[in-house]
Amino acid sequence: MQSSVLTHEAITSSYVHASETLAEVAQAYFLLGRLKDAQHLLSTTLRLLEAREATPQPRLRLLLLYSQVLIVDHLLTRGETEPMFSIISQAQQVAEAIQDPQGRADALSLLGQAHCNATTIASLKNGVSPFVLQGQGRYDEELTTALAYQRQALQQREALNDTRGISESYFLIGLVHERWCLDEQAQDYYAGASQVAEESGHAFERTEPARHRALHALKQGKLDQALPLALQALKLREEAQFRPYQPLDHLLIRDIYLARGDTAKAQQHTEAASAIAAEMGMETLVASMPNIQDVLAAQHKEA
Repeated sequence: MQSSVLTHEAITSSYVHASETLAEVAQAYFLLGRLKDAQHLLSTTLRLLEAREATPQPRLRLLLLYSQVLIVDHLLTRGETEPMFSIISQAQQVAEAIQDPQGRADALSLLGQAHCNATTIASLKNGVSPFVLQGQGRYDEELTTALAYQRQALQQREALNDTRGISESYFLIGLVHERWCLDEQAQDYYAGASQVAEESGHAFERTEPARHRALHALKQGKLDQALPLALQALKLREEAQFRPYQPLDHLLIRDIYLARGDTAKAQQHTEAASAIAAEMGMETLVASMPNIQDVLAAQHKEA
């Protein structure tokens, strides 16, 4: 029996449906912390979409997701920046080519986030904590670039009334200020991010502001403020089923309990962080993360 030949439109539609399904699988891998599996699937799918029948919109969606995965992977594994910036640049180019305003805004935000995170990893590789001011001047240019991209993204997201993106950009602008040790300005942006997310019903976007507000409270010795914020961040992250940063949430809670003198609960969260990191194939993650109290104590000694 002879089968009918697919038309050009049918082939295009098949590519769209296939890419949507594979994007959902890649998203699931991402949420589970299976970052290498997500990267492999996204890279393979993007090669499939090089066919002339494939349209650019599915490619943009995959590139934006791939960018998110690479940003998280870079932060957790301290790998190279080139693959991350390459994929984000491709996403930006596709968004510009097809005049997709949401894609343009998201790509700008990802570029800003990548530049900011790159300074964090460079700082750690040089043996300098990103929590302290000493030695951070060398990163001013890249942080200024990160802030410029994020401000552009915020402006475009405001024009689109993209409340999820507005909340995210507020947080990421705050993060740049935190890297500059401008803590009060950072806290203002975190509060704005939380407010927009809460008013608009974006639960996950409340996660990072809560975590960084907890970190700020810990640095100030306000442990009664730090603990509920850190626990809230972990709860929101668990509800969103986003595994990659859960070890970091547990380690922050560990640091707070250590500061309170509760070593038993601190150990529970150390073990939880280690177990999740091991599930993701990142056995060295916990050992590579400094205790914030030790960092601050060392800073105080140097001063």
